This record gives sequence, C-alpha cells and structure tokens, in this order.
Amino acid sequence: MRRLILNTPPDEAGRLRLGGKDFRYLVRVLRKSAGDTFRALLPDGREELVKIVAVDKNTIEAILRPDVAAISEDKSRVADMVRRQAVSALPLIVLIQALPKAQKMDLIVRQATEAGVSLILPFIAEHSVSRPEAGRDAEHKRERWERIVKEARQQSGSDIATKIREPLSLTEAIEAWRDFAIPRGTSVAVFLHQAPLAQGSLHGYLSDDPHTVAVAVGPEGGFSLSEANTLSAARFLPALLGENVLRTETAAIFALAAMQVILLEKTFWIPKTPYCPESNV
Repeated sequence: MRRLILNTPPDEAGRLRLGGKDFRYLVRVLRKSAGDTFRALLPDGREELVKIVAVDKNTIEAILRPDVAAISEDKSRVADMVRRQAVSALPLIVLIQALPKAQKMDLIVRQATEAGVSLILPFIAEHSVSRPEAGRDAEHKRERWERIVKEARQQSGSDIATKIREPLSLTEAIEAWRDFAIPRGTSVAVFLHQAPLAQGSLHGYLSDDPHTVAVAVGPEGGFSLSEANTLSAARFLPALLGENVLRTETAAIFALAAMQVILLEKTFWIPKTPYCPESNV
C-alpha cells in the first residue's frame, strides 16, 4: 500500500508541515486535499495514519490520527501485519548489479526496491559501458538512486528499507556482500552465467534455509571469464535462467522475481515425505 516516508518526525502535538517533494507527491501524485488521510512511515519505523488539515500553494499541514482509524483501516492494518510477518520470515536479498549503459540502472534500482531487495551493490564490470569516476560523480549517482529508492518504497509500500552503495569494483562488491551476510548467519550467493559453467538451479540452491541470499548480474556483454572465476572463487554458484539471452535489466528483475517466488512458496514445493507413486501393474 502506498505511503509517505518521512525524514523528520512530527512535533509533540503530532503535527506535520510538509513541502517540496512530499507536497508534490501527496497533492499531484496522490491527489490529496484537506480532509483526506494518508499512511506515513515515521523515522522511528512506526506507520501511522495522517489527516491533512490544510493545503496552501506550497505546503500541507497535517496531524497524526492513529486513534481515529476507520474499520477499513483497521482491517488494512491487520492485513499489513500478516504481510509483514510473511516478509520478515524470508531471507534478506542482495542484488549485485553490473552498471549498464544509459539510465537502465535507474529502472533496475526501482524494480529491485519494489521487489523487496535489502541491499543493492552496483559495480563496474569489465564489459560495463558506464564508468563513473570516483568522487563526486559516484556520489551523485548514489544520491539519485537513493531518491529513486524512496519513491519506489512509497509507491509499493515495501517494508524493506532498501540500501544502495556507490559504484564499486567487483572485488569491493563481493567484500560488501560478505560484510552484510556473515553477521546474519547462513547465506547463498549465485551469479547468472551461461552454460556449461552453470549446472545448478535456483530451486536447488535455495532448498536450505539461508538467512541471506545474493544474486550477481553482469552487464550487457555478460561476465568476463576472469570475473566468473573471481565469483566462483568467492563461492558464488553459477545459475542459468533458461536458454533465452536476457537484457541485463530484464535478467535482474527476472532473477529477483524467481527467487522471491521460490522463497515464498518453499513450504509448498519441498516434499514432506518421499513421493511413492502407486503401481498400475
């Protein structure tokens, strides 16, 4: 469900004054006006119902009203609680994405956030066309991606606080993945690569109960042999998503969606007892 992500908390009386991008999102995107309500995620992680008191040319005055929720809102809160419990039971997902050309990374960041990815690690691959310089160029890209993450979380209602790093080298991305995964317990990492190296399947790789899962996606030209060897040495497992050659932005969301479905429906596809078909003889 859509909601506004607030960077600053309300005052002691529960009042908010919103302008800038928050104003444009509520008034121009959601078409809200005085008397309407919207959901807001506060900086402390609480989600509250907010009522708009007044709207002028550039700002909105609003107030928290958690105790005045309608029955429909109560039902929605229960549904949200059930959804959050299901999401919290899933492993955390990390996307290690080679930088594609042009603005394709913006789309990948948006889709990965909507899919509930916890961490996005962009890296500059040997075949990457886009090669941002270190310093301000890299920081500018990260700031842009962080804005996209916020927009995507607001639009999708994702409960995952997606984080994204500045462009890294492949080695740095692998180290960042390890730093993220090791404190959280068991993990599984895969990378998309063409046969004959790719022999395993996502179902097989995810059949255990990892706490974190990573998928590494190459650029338009795919991973180089040296990059594939580097990933293999770092215990990334090769996987192939069918026979069709996918664009890098398609491969990223394809892999994330496949992993999400497998993890969400694991209790249905893992047999509880060995299958013994009856003999027709």
